[in-house]
Amino acid sequence: MADAFINAVASFLPGDPVENEDLERVLGELPGGPSRLKGKILRSNGIVRRHYAYDRETGEVTHNAAQLAAEAVRDVASKGGIAVEDIETLACGISLPEHLTPGHASSVHGELGTHSCEIVSTHGVCCAGVTALKYAAMAVKTGDVRTAVATGTERASSLLHAKHFRAELDARRDDEDNPYIAFDQEFLRYMLSDGSGAALVQDQPRGLALRVDWIDIVSFAHELPTCMYMGAKRTEDGGLRGYRDAGTLEDALREGYFNLHQDVKVLGQNIVTVSTTKTLEVLKKKRGFTPDQIDWVVPHYSSEFFRAKSYDELVRSGFEIPYSKWCSTLTERGNTGCASVLIMLNDLLESGRVEPGHRVVLMVPESGRFSAAWAMLTAVQA
Repeated sequence: MADAFINAVASFLPGDPVENEDLERVLGELPGGPSRLKGKILRSNGIVRRHYAYDRETGEVTHNAAQLAAEAVRDVASKGGIAVEDIETLACGISLPEHLTPGHASSVHGELGTHSCEIVSTHGVCCAGVTALKYAAMAVKTGDVRTAVATGTERASSLLHAKHFRAELDARRDDEDNPYIAFDQEFLRYMLSDGSGAALVQDQPRGLALRVDWIDIVSFAHELPTCMYMGAKRTEDGGLRGYRDAGTLEDALREGYFNLHQDVKVLGQNIVTVSTTKTLEVLKKKRGFTPDQIDWVVPHYSSEFFRAKSYDELVRSGFEIPYSKWCSTLTERGNTGCASVLIMLNDLLESGRVEPGHRVVLMVPESGRFSAAWAMLTAVQA
């Protein structure tokens, strides 16, 4: 089987960075005045600025998800010294598609408007970008194509804007005990943001490239309940009841089916062990994986709150990775879901710290129904 090399990585973050004090100016203020929880949530997640696809002066949307991805694709093609028309496979990951059909990749391809190519949409939560990267790498490794691009994209802001919650809040107007959106939704409102990342994968290295040694995605849905979901209500057995079984569409809107939910308690109980100990049990057996093989780790954690907890769990697992090897730009870029790891990998490469022979590990946990993606990349000089 042939090798696959990441020859360029790019990111696109819409608009100027939004500071914490401007959040409600951009996303709108919920009923009841300024959030009483915002300060606590922001101290916990550690994010100081992020990007939204909104014009903060007019409130108009500046980019949809396909346009965000297309910008990253054009940039990665330019950085890799190819034309967009040279892309043979386009694999596009997203957690929160803007429509049920067609697939996200179809919309990105349509936005590019250049040529016929193979497309594939990968859907999940935070692992969707790595799943797209794995598909692109497999397409190259098998020899089916010589040039592929993988993207991870999120436009969470459309689900975080105050107007999105209007139908549910109007239904609760007379509910004195629960007139506000749930904590899990407000928790996400001050955590998630917009952006896109892209990776150019080819069969030969150019310049300083990253050889894709392996990518593993491990699910624990067989033993853990649903944690993050949208378009559904969670059932007692940890499964989901979809909006199509809610009755009418109006019923689903009033009952908050289309709000993004994350069970913070279930998240805290499982996400760190899933992304570290439980996944490492699989990787050690499959890959003979040891911490001394790592020069850099690009860790996607949703909040700075989980940084120390992840490190401590790695130590308990006998897999300590010193903080000096961690490369996260969460606080400056925001949590862009499945785009985060590609955005951070771009930041690492642009820092100039990666040298030939360095081994870079991507580490991405997913709280949908708990999965984790790890990838081993080796820097080579063409």
